[in-house]
Amino acid sequence: MVTTAAQVVTPERFAKGLTWQEYVAGDIKSKEMFLKNYEELQIDPSDVEFFKKFVSKKGEVHVVALGEDWCPDVVRGLPVVAKIAHSCGMDFKVFPRDVNLDIMELYLWRREHQSIPVFVFFNAEFKELGTWIERPAAAYKFMAEVTEQLQAMNLSEEESRTESRKRRQDAQELWKKETVREIKELLYRVM
Repeated sequence: MVTTAAQVVTPERFAKGLTWQEYVAGDIKSKEMFLKNYEELQIDPSDVEFFKKFVSKKGEVHVVALGEDWCPDVVRGLPVVAKIAHSCGMDFKVFPRDVNLDIMELYLWRREHQSIPVFVFFNAEFKELGTWIERPAAAYKFMAEVTEQLQAMNLSEEESRTESRKRRQDAQELWKKETVREIKELLYRVM
């Protein structure tokens, strides 16, 4: 028997999720980075207007956010979607992945990987509107290019890891903007 989101993500289950404020008030790793990424993110006013129109058209919009505080993609992406949700009145709840594996199993990347973060958008009746997983396409492309470049440089494993980390850090702001753009495109398709 196949389990569906409607069976797992019910209004009662959603109510048990953590608000952004509860999540960052908890005992999480990288708390300062979560807060910094949230506070420093400026969403373009035209994007905020789009998200407000989306919520106005759909009525209630609920966002399930799956993640773990040790994951760099979560530290970068969770604050972005929290800020989107707060800018337009979406109901945003965080569910730690490792204690919500039944939800995670519904949203595997490429049907096999427990990649995080995962953001699932639902309407008032908890009908799924769309899902976004892990990182924007630009980040995947960038990481593949960096891997290829570093392999050509014949660096030691440690040197390669250090250089890769530096280059990824330099791309973080672009990836945040790309996350906003991709979420907007996702929701536009179901508007």
